[in-house]
Amino acid sequence: MRLIIIDASREFMGLVRRVLAARLPQAEISEYDPEQQGKPGPGFDWSLYDMAIVGQNLEGPETGLEWIAALCRMPSFPPALLMAEGDEYLAARAIKLGACDYIRRQDALTSRISDTVVEVLDAGTRSRSRSRAPLIQLPERHLAVLEKLGSGPAPEPDDAVAVHYRFVRLIGQGAHARIYLAERASDATATVLKLIDFGASLNGVTARRFMREAELLSAVTSAQVVRIHDYGLTADYGYIAMEFFARGDLKQRLERPQRPEDALRYLEAIALGLTAIHAHGIVHRDLKPGNVMFRADDSLAIADFGIARRLHEESDLTVHGRVVGTPNYLSPEQAKGEPVDARSDLYSAGVIAYELLSGHKPYRAENAAAMVYQHVHKPVPRLPAALSRYQDLVDSLMAKNRDDRCASADVFLEAVRRLTS
Repeated sequence: MRLIIIDASREFMGLVRRVLAARLPQAEISEYDPEQQGKPGPGFDWSLYDMAIVGQNLEGPETGLEWIAALCRMPSFPPALLMAEGDEYLAARAIKLGACDYIRRQDALTSRISDTVVEVLDAGTRSRSRSRAPLIQLPERHLAVLEKLGSGPAPEPDDAVAVHYRFVRLIGQGAHARIYLAERASDATATVLKLIDFGASLNGVTARRFMREAELLSAVTSAQVVRIHDYGLTADYGYIAMEFFARGDLKQRLERPQRPEDALRYLEAIALGLTAIHAHGIVHRDLKPGNVMFRADDSLAIADFGIARRLHEESDLTVHGRVVGTPNYLSPEQAKGEPVDARSDLYSAGVIAYELLSGHKPYRAENAAAMVYQHVHKPVPRLPAALSRYQDLVDSLMAKNRDDRCASADVFLEAVRRLTS
């Protein structure tokens, strides 16, 4: 039994997962964060799952019900269970639009959810043939890649030196990449392995761009930036092996109020990470709480530099006339589709600073277009009076005109340290 939970709250997904695992120990359960991973594209392999459990509030322009209505048109989409606060009308609407069943959000934390899952699957809402293979049963192309994976930069696929990983579970996927939790066979180190599917698009330009991105990241040695263990090319794939973060991300922590001293500690680490990547000419362009990770010792690092996404863009670091990034954390210049530089990351850091201190995002909107408009035109929001000493920091990071913003991550770091002294 293979289940995927889709919800805006990482904490809630973890609770649902534990309830299901207690009652259905044979189930393989994955989690999908829509804010961090976006809406699944056409390349997302839904056939991996027997059921999708979808929350109604996805903190984006579309609701869970709208996701179900759209995704149910795909032949490989599994039976979908909607979790929501609502009444009989919402339940009837969910089923009419393609959901197999409906459950109240509070009931998703009780045995009722496991009973519902079993009932739906036993009833054969959608009959699909499944083998008894574990969750990470890679397609033949993936299995072939395991024999080719190599260590270090490989200018040509055939130069790869065999390295083997034991795949534990799928933890994320997009149109061009799959991300696995794996163990390195040589020393059993927990590793995040990102396989980037070039498909028919692998050519000299794409290969060089991938290697350039990976080389730039691996050259960054800051403790506040994700560590790259290994990378290279095969005939069909690029791969990056990077460190595993045992304590989740900042988005999870923002589900609870943060003390100002903790907020400043996180911001200092983010500033150090940005200083390091900017020194290597890297602009993150999608800095957000879901990309700020915590190790087992609670140290913080910036991760997910979107290599798979950028490989399919028209230029290396900017996409003219196209919006790239997450709407809640988008700089005004990104929102307008203009070229970006390091100051765009500083704006995103300002949004995170405001959220850490106030407990909520600076702007709220019903859809992505309205959110983009606010980043461009709305004034920088005010912190509560009790937090007024931090307003200058937020103002200097979230200035609409990049020329009025902090000049660099070093200046950002100095401003944070003044507040902690």
